[in-house]
Amino acid sequence: MSNQATTHKAGKEKSLLRTALLMVGGMALLVSLLFIGVASVITQRQIEQRSLGRLNELIESMSVMASIACFAKDATLAKETAEAFTKHSAVRRVTIVAYGQVLATSERRDESTEREEKRTITQALYSPFDAGEKIGEVVLEPAWQLIQKDVHSNVRDMALILFLLTIVVVVVIALVVSHTVIRPVKRISDALHTLDPGSNHVVPTSYGHEADELGRLVRDMNDLLLRLRTSLGQEHELHLQRVLNEKLRLYATMFDNSQEGIIITDRQNHIIAVNRAFSQITGYAGDEVLGKNPHVMSSGRHDQAFYKKMWNEIVTTGYWKGELWNLCKDGQIRPKWYSISIVRDDNGEIINHIAIFSDITERKMAEARIEFLAHHDPLTQLPNRLLARDRFSLALVAAMRDESSVAILYIDLDGFKYVNDTFGHQAGDRLLLSVAERLKSHVRETDTISREGGDEFMIILPGIRDIDIIHRITTDILGKISSPFDIMGHTLGISASIGVACYPQHGTDFDTLLKSADAAMYVAKNSGKNSYRVYTNDMNVDVLDKLKLRAYLSSALQNDEFHIAFQPQVDVMKNRLIGTEVLCRWTHPALGAVPPVRFISLAEESGLIIPLGRWVLEQACRQGKRWFDSGIPPFSIAVNVSAQQFNHSDLIATVQEILGETGFPAQCLELEFTESGLLDNIDRSLDIIDQLRTLGVKLTIDDFGTGYSSLIYLKRFKVEKLKIDRSFVRDIDDTGDLGIVRAIIQMGETLQLSVVAEGVETGMQMKILTDLECHKVQGYLISKPLPPAEFEDFIARWHKQPASSWISQTSRD
Repeated sequence: MSNQATTHKAGKEKSLLRTALLMVGGMALLVSLLFIGVASVITQRQIEQRSLGRLNELIESMSVMASIACFAKDATLAKETAEAFTKHSAVRRVTIVAYGQVLATSERRDESTEREEKRTITQALYSPFDAGEKIGEVVLEPAWQLIQKDVHSNVRDMALILFLLTIVVVVVIALVVSHTVIRPVKRISDALHTLDPGSNHVVPTSYGHEADELGRLVRDMNDLLLRLRTSLGQEHELHLQRVLNEKLRLYATMFDNSQEGIIITDRQNHIIAVNRAFSQITGYAGDEVLGKNPHVMSSGRHDQAFYKKMWNEIVTTGYWKGELWNLCKDGQIRPKWYSISIVRDDNGEIINHIAIFSDITERKMAEARIEFLAHHDPLTQLPNRLLARDRFSLALVAAMRDESSVAILYIDLDGFKYVNDTFGHQAGDRLLLSVAERLKSHVRETDTISREGGDEFMIILPGIRDIDIIHRITTDILGKISSPFDIMGHTLGISASIGVACYPQHGTDFDTLLKSADAAMYVAKNSGKNSYRVYTNDMNVDVLDKLKLRAYLSSALQNDEFHIAFQPQVDVMKNRLIGTEVLCRWTHPALGAVPPVRFISLAEESGLIIPLGRWVLEQACRQGKRWFDSGIPPFSIAVNVSAQQFNHSDLIATVQEILGETGFPAQCLELEFTESGLLDNIDRSLDIIDQLRTLGVKLTIDDFGTGYSSLIYLKRFKVEKLKIDRSFVRDIDDTGDLGIVRAIIQMGETLQLSVVAEGVETGMQMKILTDLECHKVQGYLISKPLPPAEFEDFIARWHKQPASSWISQTSRD
C-alpha cells in the first residue's frame, strides 16, 4: 500500500515538472510568434515601399521616351514604349496621352483582373525642348496583385526562417533546463519516494551538483530526514507505551467492574486472580480462594463423567460453555452459566484458564415459573387443560392395564356471572378460589382438578371400578358448592351443573370424553341446574343439532331469512284493539320454520341477539309508520328487549336513531323487558328507563311473576304495563296459579298499571280472567301471530263484530 502511494506521488511530480517545462516552452513560442508577426508587418511595409520605388524609377525612365513620342505625335513609338513597359514591369495597363488625346495603350493579358485594385499612378510629360511645357501624361495601373504576391512571398520566406530559428532556440533552452534542473530534481524526488523510512538510507547528491543549490537542498533534506526519524522513533515509543497503558487500564476496569464473575487460573489450575463480581456471586473473598483449585466450590451435583467430558472439550476445542451448580460460601447451591477458555503460549502450551460465569438462579426460577404457568391456571394454581390432558394419558394407560375406568366430570358454576357483574371481578376471583378449595377437599390425591377457564372446572377420576363412586363424588360436590360462600363480607349462594363421561363407555380418547362431558353438563344446566347428568348418545345428537343450528343462525340475518309477525292485544270489554306484540320468525331454506324457543336462546349465547333485536325494532317501526300513514288509527306496538340488549351500551342511541329514521311516534312504541334483565344492575336499569321515558317510549314488564316480583323495584321502575306470564294463564284453573293471577291483577290496579294476560287460548281461561276483571288479553283465542297483510285484515274484521262473537268463533276454529 505504501509503495503504491509512493509511485502515485512520483508520477504526480513528474507530470508537474513536464507541465512546467511545457509552459515555459509554450510561453517562449508565443513570444516568438508575436515577434515574428511584428517583424512580418514591418518587412511587408518595407518591401511594398521598395516595390513602389522601383515602379517610380521605371516611370521616370519611361517618361523620356514617352515625351519624345508625344512631342513627335508618333503613335508607333508611343505604342512600343507602352508595351515594353507593361512587358518588363509590374504594370497591368499603361495609357499615353498627348495633347489631351490617347496616343497609345498597352495592357497585360496574362493576369486575372477580376479583383484587381483600380488605383492608378499618373506621370505628367513635358516638352524635351521646354521643361515647363506640358504636352501630355502617362497613366499607369500597377499590377497590385502581382506586387502583393511578390511581397507575401518575401514575407513568408522571412517568417519561416525566423520560426525555425525560434524552435531551435526553444529546444536548446529546454534541453539545457532539463539537463541542468529537471533531471537532477527528478532523481532527488525518485530517491525520496523509494527511500525506506525504517532504514538509515539517505538521498544521494546528483553528480556535478555537490557545491550548488541542489547539493545544498539534498544535504538539508537528509538532515531533516534524520531529525524526523529520531523524533518519530521517540513518538512511536511513547504512543505504544500510552496504548499499552490504556489497554491495561481498560482491561483492569473491565475485570474489576464486570457484572459476571471471572476466575483466572495457572497451568496447574490454581486460582491466581478473581474479580469483584466473583466475590459478590459466590460470597468468597479473593484472599480465600487464591492459590486454590476451583473444585473447592464443587456442589457434588455433577459426577466425574460430567467433569471428564467438560475438560476433554476444553483441551480439544479450547472452549466450553454450560451450566454448573456451585457451592457458595453461605452453603447454598446455585446454578451458574460458565464460559471457560484456555490461553496458550507461543509453543502451544496451556498457561492459563479463564472462566467467566453468571448467576442464573433468577432465570431458572423464571423458567420454572413459566413452565408452571404453561401447565397451570394462574388464578387457582390448578392444572390447565394441557396438563390435564397429560394426566388423562397416564390414567388411560393405567386403566387399560388394570381394566378399570376413567371418569371426567365437567363442572360449570350456576349464577357466577351474576356474582361477577354485581360484586366485581375481585369477588368473582375469590369465589373461584373458594370453589377450587372445596373441590380439592372432595377428591382423592390421585384425582386431577383443572380449571378450563371462566367458571368451568374439570375433574379426572382414574381407577374407577364402581359407578356409585362417581355418584357419591358428584353429589358431595353439588352439596358443597351449593353451601353459602362468605366473600368480601357478602354471603353468596351459587350452584353447579356437572356433566359426566367415562372411559371406555363414552369414548376412548380425551377430546371425545371431554366433548361428551360438556354435552352432559349442558343437559344438566337446561334441566334446572344444581344437578349432574351422565352422558348418553342422545345428548351428542342434541349438541350437534345445536351447533348446526347456531351455524345457520349466524348467516340468517344476512340472507333475509327472518320476518316479523304481529299478535293482537285487545280489550274484550271495550271491543278495542289496544296494541300488538311484534314476534320474530325464522324460516330456513332447508330446515323450514324454526321455532323461537330454539333460536332465541342461541342468538343470546352467540351475541347475535343485538343486531337481530335492532333489526326487529326497525322493521316494526317502519311497518307501524306505513299503517298509520295509510289511515289506520294509532295503537301500541310492543317489541321485546332481551337482557343483553338492555345492558348494551348503545340501546338508547339505537332507539333514538330508529325513531328518527322511520318517523314512528315514540308514544306508540312499547318496549317489553323481563324482571331478571332489569335486576342485573338496578342503578343502571333505572338510568336507562328514565332516558327511555324521556324519549316518550312506554315500558312493560314481560313474564311478570316468574322473577323476583319485588314491589320495591316495581315501584322504582315506573312502568306502564304488566304482562301475566302464560304459564300462570295456562294453569289458571289451579288454585295456586289462580291466586297468583288474582294477586297480580289486584296489584296492578293498586299501582294504577295496565295488566295484560298473555297466552289466552281457551274460553274458560277468558271467562276466569273476565271474572277477575282482567279484560286486556293476548293469545291464540284472539289470534295467532299474523304477517302484516293478515294483521290489517284482522283489524278490519275486529271492528265489524262484537268481541263475544269473535271469541266464540275463534274458539270454534
